[in-house]
Amino acid sequence: MGLSTTEIMDLSLELVDWDTIPGDSTIYVPGEDIETALVGIDLESPEIQLAAQEGYDLALAHHPTGDRARLEFTAVLEKQISFMTAHGVPEDVASAAAKGLIDRMDHAAHSMNFRHDPSIAELLGQPYMNIHLAPDEIGRRMMDEVADSLADDASVGDLVDAFYAEFDEFQDAQTEIKTRLGDAENELGTVAVHHAAGTNGGADVARAYFEHGVDTVVYIHIGPGDTQTLREEFQDSGKNLVITGHIASDAIGLNVLIDTLEAHGVECTPISGCTIGR
Repeated sequence: MGLSTTEIMDLSLELVDWDTIPGDSTIYVPGEDIETALVGIDLESPEIQLAAQEGYDLALAHHPTGDRARLEFTAVLEKQISFMTAHGVPEDVASAAAKGLIDRMDHAAHSMNFRHDPSIAELLGQPYMNIHLAPDEIGRRMMDEVADSLADDASVGDLVDAFYAEFDEFQDAQTEIKTRLGDAENELGTVAVHHAAGTNGGADVARAYFEHGVDTVVYIHIGPGDTQTLREEFQDSGKNLVITGHIASDAIGLNVLIDTLEAHGVECTPISGCTIGR
């Protein structure tokens, strides 16, 4: 007997010792006795149809596409605040730094056709779900452990080298780890790995970290406008912003989830970014 979609979701929660499904993760079409899964970072209408055509028991996406996972996405963004306060940013400052991002995402939810992909899966009778926050949290913890393992006098370049040495995903990626602010020779100092909070925090969140004792912020992606703002404000300050790459970073936690599913008898076919590091 294979697993149910509920059991698969529960497995993802067990990996991070959570007991509540995050707002960005949803079972759109439930399934039972799942023995095969098409797994990808982005699985939308075409991939759902592919899964049905090829006879997969489940289409398992990482990124949310609709329903609750989009409408409740802003609740996940509250983790932006808790990550900042854990690194010494006062709560009122952290809340203010995250407010713009949360407002933008709240507005964006009203423009989305969040029933599109789930309705395709329903029409085809194709079990379909997404698991977003738990794999990202796995990746964040693993990157945080690498940062914590470095010597007190480590440089930014030492962190980048350690990421490459530790993670096949970064070695295999077509993107490179970039230091968008600062320099490889800069002292690493206090590090905040800001991942697994829905999305990156942009310039506002990085600024809050920099102004309250964090020397190096690690994002998995950032926009060019935010990079330029931070360069104008913090160039030559000794502060550093390291960008590890979106898909490669997501693949770290997803590979742990895929390995766990396969250990429980679910044969996984990785596509759409999930082949990185495998």
